[in-house]
Amino acid sequence: MRRRLPSGLRLDRVLCVLLALASLAGLVAGLILGHPAIAGAGCFGLVCAAWAAQVLFDREALRRDRAVREAREREWS
Repeated sequence: MRRRLPSGLRLDRVLCVLLALASLAGLVAGLILGHPAIAGAGCFGLVCAAWAAQVLFDREALRRDRAVREAREREWS
């Protein structure tokens, strides 16, 4: 019996959360240190993470992920 492959959607979600956390840290560090370029990069990263989260955390993404997983299982059986 084959092992189940890890879901690509889970990995994408984890990377999105890591991007948001790193961007938040960059924003805070930029504000504390007084470097507007670092704070701007952190703000840009937060916007990008929010944009990606809109796609990754909706019901349609879950439905597509489930359909791909079921298709893989049918193919292997």
